[in-house]
Amino acid sequence: MSRTWSAVLARLGVPTGDGRIIAPVGGSSRDLPLPLMWQELSDDGHGGSRVVARIESLHIGDGMVTATGTMLDSAPYAVIEQLEAGLLGPSVDLDDIEYQMDDQERLVITKWRIAGATLVAIPAFADVSVTLDPMPVEPMPVEPMADVAEPAPDWLYASAAPQLPPSDWFRQPDLDRLTPVTVSDSGRVFGHIAGWETCHVGLPGCVTAPASQSGYAYFHVAEQATQDGYVLPVGTLVAGPRHADPQLAFQAATQHYDDPGAAVARVVAGEDEYGIWVAGWILPDATEAVKQVFRTSPVSGDWRRVGGSLELIAVCSVNTPGFPVPRARVAFGANAFALGGHEKGVQRTLIASSGIVPVEGEYVPYVAPPRGEVARARWAWAQNEGTNHGVR
Repeated sequence: MSRTWSAVLARLGVPTGDGRIIAPVGGSSRDLPLPLMWQELSDDGHGGSRVVARIESLHIGDGMVTATGTMLDSAPYAVIEQLEAGLLGPSVDLDDIEYQMDDQERLVITKWRIAGATLVAIPAFADVSVTLDPMPVEPMPVEPMADVAEPAPDWLYASAAPQLPPSDWFRQPDLDRLTPVTVSDSGRVFGHIAGWETCHVGLPGCVTAPASQSGYAYFHVAEQATQDGYVLPVGTLVAGPRHADPQLAFQAATQHYDDPGAAVARVVAGEDEYGIWVAGWILPDATEAVKQVFRTSPVSGDWRRVGGSLELIAVCSVNTPGFPVPRARVAFGANAFALGGHEKGVQRTLIASSGIVPVEGEYVPYVAPPRGEVARARWAWAQNEGTNHGVR
């Protein structure tokens, strides 16, 4: 199956390494699709390049040129390997050009049209990139597991966790307010890792969590078999390593969290009106030490810039999350989201930031204010002004 990709092809109004500037206005492109080429060996200009992918969408604005597309089946493995290693960057191919010199004797391209782009080892702009999307994982039947004796549980469940979870556990939970990550008695995980109206505690102003432009494809890089005979793309909650260095780029930051011994849950991530939710299950073979960290610590997301947007790549247990989800009493009435394990009408749950909190009676649902454009703008400002590649 062909790999898709996303990219920042060029910066507008910013000098290149040799002092050229592409003006933010006056730009256009040829009709799509356009070629994305690869220069295997260094040469003058883009000499010796070959087409390896299609540019299928193109956007000019917000101070940059962004694009998405698909690699060709005939693309050599070397270009895939070099892209995954972060060794290539794009250089735009322009025609229909007009230019003038500014007062600093820099060449300013005032009229231009994009005819394609070429992957090179040293692009003119230092902060452009092409990122391969993860290979899509399609649900597929799995062979039924043989009956085996179920091990004794080492988790705080009223009943033993199933060998495989049902698919329904990975659907969007029916939450009526911002809810901390919660674990039911049966091992089901659900809740929010960040709220839309929660301000980041470590950034100026009110910077809020970014929405995913890829449907959380960069988080859903693992697989989970279910009782229903399917394999689902999922992400992993980890309780071992601290957050990756903010200076690391996407690939290096992802590798930081790649410790199977720290995995504690497999979940699907998504968005509702209150924030970014996760839903899934606790891994039955996670160690007791990892589970202990998970049940006594809040969780925190790690977002890295991929192509032209910030994407969630990991969620781990921390002492102080950037977007704290307030500890809340969790009660389930007749119309609330129920997961089983009731005792006298009370749902007993394990909340990642506060332990088991049994609560009786009804609660007054929290109604979140509308999601604000000002907060989104501040998030973008923080990313453009700061030096870090990632936000957590």
